[in-house]
Amino acid sequence: MKLIVNALLASLPSMMNVTIVCALFLLIFAIVGVSFFKGTFGSCQIEDEEIMAQVVSREDCERLGGEDAWNSPVENFDNAINGLMTLLEMMTTEGWIDIMNAGMDSVPLVDGVEQQPVPHNRDPYLIYFIGYMIFGSQFILNLFVGVIMDNFNKIKDK
Repeated sequence: MKLIVNALLASLPSMMNVTIVCALFLLIFAIVGVSFFKGTFGSCQIEDEEIMAQVVSREDCERLGGEDAWNSPVENFDNAINGLMTLLEMMTTEGWIDIMNAGMDSVPLVDGVEQQPVPHNRDPYLIYFIGYMIFGSQFILNLFVGVIMDNFNKIKDK
């Protein structure tokens, strides 16, 4: 047990370096996500299908269903901070498919007005999400494990 605790304590300086590198890569992905998806994750939540057929934008949704009919999820890329939080949630692999589907169904802003999602509207953006999941949930987490294992082996050899 002493060996493990010593390895973890010896890993702290190296883990700080890895944390800085990972934070920079996450920031890059967040900025790219903001440029792709800013203001596009919202959707209209009206139960009447006839009214929903008429909804094209947020303005239509609010006119036909009221102020509370437009739903903007917490997980979005409206700014870099929200993008970082969304990417951190995706890194845990919890709910990342819902975020990916929201991104692929998003419609770009038209004259600054949010648009109702259209299924499979932006399928090429799948590359962004899959690339992030490979990088974020696999590569970054394996860097941390690698640093700890390297220090554990060094201390064990001593």
